[in-house]
Amino acid sequence: MVIVSNTRWLWFATLLFLIISSNFLVYRLDALPPLSTEVALGTLFDFVVIIPILTYFFIIRKRHLLRKIWHVVVAGFTGAWFIMPNDFLYPGKSVGIVLFVYTTIILMIKIMSVSKSFRRNVTDIPTFQQRLEYALSTQFTIKRVIDVITSELAMIYYCFFSWRKKPLANLGSVQVFTFHKKTSAIALYIMLIHALILESVGFHFVLLSWSPTLATIVLVLNLYTLLFFIAELQAIRLCPFIMMDQHLHLQVGLMRQLTVPFDKVSNIKYYQGPEKLSKSIQKESFDGVVADLMKEKPTFEINFEMPVEAKMMYGMKRKVRKAYVRPDNPKQFYDALTEKIHKSDEYMKREND
Repeated sequence: MVIVSNTRWLWFATLLFLIISSNFLVYRLDALPPLSTEVALGTLFDFVVIIPILTYFFIIRKRHLLRKIWHVVVAGFTGAWFIMPNDFLYPGKSVGIVLFVYTTIILMIKIMSVSKSFRRNVTDIPTFQQRLEYALSTQFTIKRVIDVITSELAMIYYCFFSWRKKPLANLGSVQVFTFHKKTSAIALYIMLIHALILESVGFHFVLLSWSPTLATIVLVLNLYTLLFFIAELQAIRLCPFIMMDQHLHLQVGLMRQLTVPFDKVSNIKYYQGPEKLSKSIQKESFDGVVADLMKEKPTFEINFEMPVEAKMMYGMKRKVRKAYVRPDNPKQFYDALTEKIHKSDEYMKREND
């Protein structure tokens, strides 16, 4: 991790302000004589060369992070493009073309690396969303962008490209447990899809006579919701609960997922609480019970040694202390998880001894 002192930040911000303000004013002060093409080239040099050099020496200062300068070069060129008036933009067109081509090449290389990493981790990371998130994180560093891209690509995948896929099955030490077969979850989403199609068609023609723009916006939103319902249905069908060697992975459709090591699982017990969870309990728990026509009571309550992070769609996260689940085969799930917890406890004791 690179730590930048306040003094270096102050010097960098001062120099950056002087470069940007001087270039901005030189094009807008009427007192100056007519400017030549060389002035525009000087502005490009300041933004594409000088500012990245200052960024490297004042902020980055690490050889292995030199590749990050490219992001500063692109940002500098974009800034120069906005500062220079239209009459002075043509000297930068050739530079812009070079930057665009180079950016495209770098992006294609990253995409190929992501694809390679995604295919390589099929056995280690069984679910599509987790593999995609891991593959993207090896090439891109902005976590929020990765979360959004993962959510959107997962929705596209489950909606259009997962129909020939079979649900995950037991493989070696990996155990899977379905949670939707004894519910009406699939029927619920099919009903919602049919209702949305009928509502979209009828409502669109009503709005069309009143406001074509609003009708188009509502139609696009309904189509997005339709794709989400289809993807959610497929994700529920194809992604059961998974027990791996060291982790328990709970995923309910596209919306909720939780991965917790077995050494952080305190216990599993049959749920004896009220039919409906209170709001205070909901805030600190992971709801692993699938949506249904009439949502059923959880079968098990899984408690954790400490708060663990549950992930929602688009990267939203929440710390939870327990999870509530309702697997289709409760006894098998209970026995398997209990065995995993005991093995983890024994391993920790041996490590401590």
